[in-house]
Amino acid sequence: MANSAEWSIGYARQAAADFRSWNDLAGNPKIPECHRLLFLQMACEKLAKAHLCVEGTDPKMLSISHAYTAKNIPVIIRHQIGLSEQSRGKLRWIVQHTKPLAREIELLALAVKRAGQRPDNCEYPWEDAAGNLHVPLDWTFEPTRLLTATAGRTFLKLIQNAIERFLP
Repeated sequence: MANSAEWSIGYARQAAADFRSWNDLAGNPKIPECHRLLFLQMACEKLAKAHLCVEGTDPKMLSISHAYTAKNIPVIIRHQIGLSEQSRGKLRWIVQHTKPLAREIELLALAVKRAGQRPDNCEYPWEDAAGNLHVPLDWTFEPTRLLTATAGRTFLKLIQNAIERFLP
């Protein structure tokens, strides 16, 4: 039976593959935004699970939910900033942007409960309160706007570095 360290590496390897896919697709205008963001959401979720395995969470418990990004990515980012060669003071400003961005990324997964407030997701069509059908292909997602800002680009670099930190 695999131990927590092996699970952590497994999650990190898959997170790295998902992040590479997101990165590769991001430069291709033929790929719908919803598909690109789905890979980013999956990479962040698996990074959070890699972190939780290292912290002692039973890996079996991590399969019951997709809602790990909003709570754990800010912790991972703070830790990554602490390891950064840059001045910690220069990167602290990113922390205030991390929590809302991590929450928006988590909400991209349909399986994350939204209390009926946010039906938008990257995978399936949904109906709004007025009965209008929306398709992810046609939707503009909040993380796209947030990721193009300076804070978003720094966030992505820190995510990439954190994934690499969990790899052997």
